Amino acid sequence: MNSEQASISPLFYIFNLKQMKDQYVIIDLRNMDFMKNKEGKINYYDTEEQACETCGMYEFENAWVMKLIYNHIES
Repeated sequence: MNSEQASISPLFYIFNLKQMKDQYVIIDLRNMDFMKNKEGKINYYDTEEQACETCGMYEFENAWVMKLIYNHIES
């Protein structure tokens, strides 16, 4: 499903939020930004090990690997 289809279906959005739970992200503490891909979208990692290895490959000076455990959405 592409982004146009995603904007049509709210179920797609909910499904993606559930898929992100228990994944990992990298935050660069120098600029408080997430590690992103070439399209500017946040990179998600399936394991802590993958995220930590990525930090080492890019030789980040000061970064956090964070696990996504809860998504709060105001209604």
